[in-house]
Amino acid sequence: MTEITFENNNSQYWATFWEEINQAGNKKGPMTPGFWNQMAHRYARDTPQEKEETRLKRILDFITSSGLQLQGAEVLDIGAGTGSLSIPLAKMGAHVTAIDFSEEMLKKLQARAQEEQVTIKTIEKSWNSVNLDEEGYQKKFDLVIVSMTPAVRNPQDFALMLKASKGICYYSGWVHRKWDPSYYTLYKHLFNEEFKETPHGFYLPFMYLYMLGYRPEVTLIQDEWNSYETIDEYVETASGFFSTTKPIDDQIKKQIREYITPYAPDGVYNAQTQVITGMMIWDMKDGNIQT
Repeated sequence: MTEITFENNNSQYWATFWEEINQAGNKKGPMTPGFWNQMAHRYARDTPQEKEETRLKRILDFITSSGLQLQGAEVLDIGAGTGSLSIPLAKMGAHVTAIDFSEEMLKKLQARAQEEQVTIKTIEKSWNSVNLDEEGYQKKFDLVIVSMTPAVRNPQDFALMLKASKGICYYSGWVHRKWDPSYYTLYKHLFNEEFKETPHGFYLPFMYLYMLGYRPEVTLIQDEWNSYETIDEYVETASGFFSTTKPIDDQIKKQIREYITPYAPDGVYNAQTQVITGMMIWDMKDGNIQT
């Protein structure tokens, strides 16, 4: 486990709070490689190209606003998934290392990289299991990215991210997420209680950084995400998210299938999620963390 050196009591208190608030569901559902192995084939399937290009331009403009020159830059993409950022950055001339604990996600990334004729180093490993000294990653990277991923979930993971960077860090995460209405109705139908929103993570690393002396630049984005899922996919997705608070067995999955089938014309359900996401960027040279 990464040892954190605290600058003051405030940062220590906040790290303790962050650790406690994220205990529930820490090794279930979306926190497991199996969940993302099942999700891998869906990525980029439902996002219109124009919308994806707009999203990518917004992120890259935000990163380059720091003054970082991507040509020749050493970049670490933590929780890289199928390469939605790794591949464009490599095409811009960066030397990219992509790490993810999902074998299937990395297979998708490698296939896309081959199609785009770029070279990306991939590592199949959980971020919290990385030894920076053994890998030679202490202060190695000009840019470290954590984008909409469960790979960095607590202060130890986050401190590991900070220590890998010698320059710019980029983080994006949930500010608010309103699930598709079916999730709330279905959860109450299955468990006879209201579906409880889990704490959304963006404010946790932001406040931690602030307590350490950093003043990251922040941008918030409001959006609607549409996911077209087959009935089988919906069952697995809902089961995965519900498993963070409830035990899920074959009988529960059968009930999920029975519930959603009438709402899935031609066997496909359109799940609509209202989201607010946050992006922040900062320079490691501007803060006070001791590494």
